[in-house]
Amino acid sequence: MDPQALEKATISGKSTGFAFKQVSKADAEAGRGMTADKPECQPIASLAGGYTHIEAVSVEHRSLEPTEATNATIGSMWLASHSEKNAERVMSDLRTSLKKCDGFKTLGLTYKNVKQLKDPSLADDAVSYRITNVVGKQSVQMTYTVVREGGVIAAFYGVNMLTPEKSAIPEAAIEAQLEKLG
Repeated sequence: MDPQALEKATISGKSTGFAFKQVSKADAEAGRGMTADKPECQPIASLAGGYTHIEAVSVEHRSLEPTEATNATIGSMWLASHSEKNAERVMSDLRTSLKKCDGFKTLGLTYKNVKQLKDPSLADDAVSYRITNVVGKQSVQMTYTVVREGGVIAAFYGVNMLTPEKSAIPEAAIEAQLEKLG
């Protein structure tokens, strides 16, 4: 998908209990160069930065903020447009990385406790995992769901400081985005 088509296919506004808000170019670019200190961790490190380790044709980022007071999960999502072959490789490399990588450092940040979760049944392919980001003395669990629909990678991550095991972005929000992709 070209950049204009990808932008049109990305949710903006309120949907499924979240406000999908456009991310500034500067904020989106900040994570582009995340290089893991261990090569086997690079696919995970790139996703932590908001990109795939294989350069995409175009990328659209959104922040996700809950619209209901009872939901403490916040997060982000992005769509990355690839050729179908490259999108398949993104997923394959991610699965390999999840088997070989137990943690890494990048840009002064430490990520540890990489744990693959049960794969959701979404689109053409989907992977879910949890990772802990250590910031100072604070550990923050992040749950990622990465989905392939044709040549598009849709990546979602969530954080819930009150109930870390509920940090995944709900499947209803992911399905709404997949539906908009068409």
